[in-house]
Amino acid sequence: MQPLSCGAAKKNMEKTYRLEFNEKQQNFHLDNFTHEEGTHGWFTIFEHCTDVEFKVYEAFVNRIPNKKLTKEYLLKCASEVKGFTNNLLEYGLVVGHP
Repeated sequence: MQPLSCGAAKKNMEKTYRLEFNEKQQNFHLDNFTHEEGTHGWFTIFEHCTDVEFKVYEAFVNRIPNKKLTKEYLLKCASEVKGFTNNLLEYGLVVGHP
């Protein structure tokens, strides 16, 4: 599955990161594009993601307490969050700073 881009960041010119996750470590990482993608157990969730978009995604992922995070689950969540934020755009709403 191709990594998603959150999209709204480009319009707002906010700093973006590559959001990655390591299943073994159960850790997220916001990479500033200085590290090689997909190495040392890390996989990409979003190619371009702002701090706020990451927090929205993280809140969505953690809506089920104590769930073991897997690549399959996180990519499914990414697709759902992307669909939701695209739907918000249709209403003229953008997730981000006021």
